[in-house]
Amino acid sequence: MPALLVFPITIIGFDKNNYFAWLLLIVMFVRLILMQEKSLNIIAGAVVIATLASLLLHYWSNASEFTYPEAERIRTAALQLDPNDMRINGDLLTGEALLQSEDKEETVYFYYTIETQEEKFNWEQQRFPQQVVATVRLEEPEAERNLHQFDFEDYLNAKSIHWVVTVEAMQFRSEDRSFRAWPSSIRRSIILMLEKLPAVQTTDYIQTMLFNQSHAIAGDTLDAYRGIGLLHLFSISGMHIQLLLTQARFILLRMKVSHETTNKLLVVFLLAYGVLTGWGIGVFRAICTHFILLMGKITGHRIEAKDAFALTVMIVVLYNPLLIYSASFQLSYLLAGVLYFVAPVSSEWEMNGLLKDVCLTALMTLASFPVVAYHFFEVSWLGIFVNVIFSFFFSWLLFPLFWLLFFVVLFFPGTPLLGLLCTVSDSLLTLLENFAGAAADLDFASLVTGRPPAVYFALVWIALILLLLSVEKKQRDIRVLGFLMAAVGLFFFAHQLDPSGKVVMLDVGQGDAILIITPFHRRAVLIDTGGMLTFEKETWQVRETATTAGEKLVSIIKAEGVKKLDRVFLTHADQDHVGSLRELAEGLPIDAVYFPKGAEGNAAFAAVLLELQSQHQVGLFPLLGKVDLEIDADFVFHILAPLAPGEGGNEDSLVIQTSIGGLDWLFTGDLGEEGEEVLMRTYPDLKTDVLKIGHHGSATSSSEGFLDHVQPELALISAGKQNRYGHPDAQILERLELRNIPIFRTDRQGAIHFLYGSEETEWRTILENKK
Repeated sequence: MPALLVFPITIIGFDKNNYFAWLLLIVMFVRLILMQEKSLNIIAGAVVIATLASLLLHYWSNASEFTYPEAERIRTAALQLDPNDMRINGDLLTGEALLQSEDKEETVYFYYTIETQEEKFNWEQQRFPQQVVATVRLEEPEAERNLHQFDFEDYLNAKSIHWVVTVEAMQFRSEDRSFRAWPSSIRRSIILMLEKLPAVQTTDYIQTMLFNQSHAIAGDTLDAYRGIGLLHLFSISGMHIQLLLTQARFILLRMKVSHETTNKLLVVFLLAYGVLTGWGIGVFRAICTHFILLMGKITGHRIEAKDAFALTVMIVVLYNPLLIYSASFQLSYLLAGVLYFVAPVSSEWEMNGLLKDVCLTALMTLASFPVVAYHFFEVSWLGIFVNVIFSFFFSWLLFPLFWLLFFVVLFFPGTPLLGLLCTVSDSLLTLLENFAGAAADLDFASLVTGRPPAVYFALVWIALILLLLSVEKKQRDIRVLGFLMAAVGLFFFAHQLDPSGKVVMLDVGQGDAILIITPFHRRAVLIDTGGMLTFEKETWQVRETATTAGEKLVSIIKAEGVKKLDRVFLTHADQDHVGSLRELAEGLPIDAVYFPKGAEGNAAFAAVLLELQSQHQVGLFPLLGKVDLEIDADFVFHILAPLAPGEGGNEDSLVIQTSIGGLDWLFTGDLGEEGEEVLMRTYPDLKTDVLKIGHHGSATSSSEGFLDHVQPELALISAGKQNRYGHPDAQILERLELRNIPIFRTDRQGAIHFLYGSEETEWRTILENKK
């Protein structure tokens, strides 16, 4: 229990107003006092003092060496690049580096665009750290641009990285072959050696699960694993270390090595393996826990596995308190803790092995449920069953096979056995990936939760703790199960209990996507889907995105607790408005799609519509103006344009007028001045409170006459940060400012939220948090 004190104290250290952390801290102190064990209270006091000291040290050491004016002035700097901390993606080289300038140095995250295919090959084959003198530009990392999405600023802050560096040109480069560079070069040599395996798929898994190369496995494969509740296989990849130690101990003892010497050799192996793998989160947990247990045996002190794990928890949190906010840490340590907690009890369960495994994985799935829901906004109950299958395959087949392949390629790289083993490995992995993909595609397997308010998480955690305590005490309390079911049920339907509605202009870069959710989540409507604009490149320059624009859109919508889209309106057929439609339909059920009549003449757009209709049974409805569509009670979309079929271009954009939260809204797609003229002639009395500025603020839209005609009280502009088109145009911004029209724009403020449902309404922005 003293080890757990580091969590509430650390949370309070970063957020003094976190009532749940205060409550947990008080409960734990009361529990320690009631136990009336002086030794535990002394240990708890030491833990509290150590935690507070670590927080002070973190605040002191986490500050940047460079002030903002100093960072702005830096144009030339020396960089130390470690090949193990770099990633090559098409023509983009990224990673962590040590920047030195003005007699100061600190770790930064860098981007560099590779100029030639030959240079790319040269970077791919690097084994030693590089010393580079380069022309650079420093910027602060950017926070999340949409609610509850990946926060790059927080991610880097957890690593004490404060600056993102764009390397504009490399002036000088050399290798660092010093003694301190050799561990890094050995690790890199192993990674390059593994790439000689005649099986790309197997290579990716070995690099990821044995050597902590987190980016090796394809993003769509990881999505499939997460979709069926199996992401923890990669979050707690340190589980293979137990198997490796067991086999190593068996071999050493069979070689007549004494128990004492075996333990010492295993300690050396653990430390060496940690250095070679870069001390990933799961690897460090496993190595540190086993290291403590082995040292106990060497020194003649009996240490319980749970105590070794608790000490590991304290060490890692005291070393870097911010790690507790990462999903990988939470999954790794939570699930390992549950195993240490339940394993001694499960050995006494009177049931067959398969049923026992199902019960254990059910507990693991339940324990990971709030963590997975918090970070990924959906959970899968299939994990209860498929974990048994995958744990068997990885524990008893794949992990031993991976290690065998590693030693074969290390000592016998030319043997024909290598090809046979790779064929077996790839066949097993293909089978598992196909199964994972098919299971993830089952609509009923995944349950969208969004991220409910904290009180619902607290209820689930209380219920889970009570369940684990009842398991430990070997009690079968139906009341605990009832409470757990009620807490989980409330968690799933939390958003349906919310009386407020919202309009969200999502930040999808250079595109449009506007989400409307009515009170109590009765209806969810999306206007446009955004989409990635692509430009032609040579094959070697093409970059693979870990998450596509469509997958990001689905994640953003699920974060709002939306389980289904009732209506999707596509203003026209341009890629930046409809490009994510296919992936949207794959990620979320859609009842109906509306688009301007004539847009189906666009061949690419028509192909997507046909796929939606045939594969997802989505209703398709072409529209023309002067039509009213009832979305919900007292919620109607008035379709104003187009008035005649077109080709799906800008001037054919759907124009939608509606009333939300006591305000009149006008959504104009990419309508230009010609279309605005038609609107003004057709609707002479058209007025609005909120105007979605046409064509991302292009100079070809939002004419003086149109702005004077509709007289908006507020303007919304969706545009990509530093986009190549220069949107929004300075001329448009000047027109709005001259009319004293406030502006919300996604390129500067991230997603724009309008909340309504009570007597008051509220505007919120993600980046600036303005109201």
